[in-house]
Amino acid sequence: MMKWVILGISILIGFVFLKLWLLRSPKKELGKQLFELAVNSVFWGFLIWKGSLLLLEPKLIVESPMSLLYFTGGTRGFILGILGAFIYFVLKARKLKITNLMILKSIVVFAFAVMSGSFLLNLFFNEDKQKVNTADTEEIGLQEGNKAPDFQLKTLNDTDVKLSDLQGKKVILNFWATWCPPCKAEIPHMQDFYESRNKTEVEILAVNLTTSEKNPGKIKEFVTERRVSFPVLLDQEGEIGDQYRALTIPTSYLIDSNGIVRKKIVGPMDKEMMEQLIESVD
Repeated sequence: MMKWVILGISILIGFVFLKLWLLRSPKKELGKQLFELAVNSVFWGFLIWKGSLLLLEPKLIVESPMSLLYFTGGTRGFILGILGAFIYFVLKARKLKITNLMILKSIVVFAFAVMSGSFLLNLFFNEDKQKVNTADTEEIGLQEGNKAPDFQLKTLNDTDVKLSDLQGKKVILNFWATWCPPCKAEIPHMQDFYESRNKTEVEILAVNLTTSEKNPGKIKEFVTERRVSFPVLLDQEGEIGDQYRALTIPTSYLIDSNGIVRKKIVGPMDKEMMEQLIESVD
């Protein structure tokens, strides 16, 4: 999620630089019009990016309309958003009879500021991450680089599943509950991802925080209705959720094939994000 935060800050930097550049223009009214147009263009670009999920993943939207609230169109939707914002800006600017040269200069200044801000912010956060990530891989814990704490839980079918038995596979360990709206939105994306992966290489463990459920008897019905095929485990004592600090759900951990924690994700994930995470580890 950090990349989208960086993008948001970078866009703000772009607006600041564009405003400063436009203030140098002798035509104040023209500068005001261009800045307002840039703001409106980014707004429309954001709406296109957000709504592109309807076009790119219609099946998921039908199964889980709440996906529109929690997810975007990802990288492909972002490209569509950029194109939409660019077209809107150019057409509106020409309608205001702004010269092509002024339009081009405005776009270049804004784009340069956004890309420069993004580069510097990514550089800063990557360096900071390298300094913090000093965990020992032999130590059991939840920090990146720690050995994931082992546990054993029963599935809905009363089968025992032990985390350490999955060593050799990449694991997405997800904590969820049936009453959690973002969890409901995440499940179709998780199922779609699971169906597309080689089960000998990747596994999903969806740990239900059973102690938080008002009616645990409906968990199986909930899972069946959504045609979930990945293992659903029941944390009936609440110990595993506490151990993995699943205070906000959904919370997920990316565990590599050696059983090492590589990432903690708080909040819902879409299919594209899961694919990027899985490909980022061995």
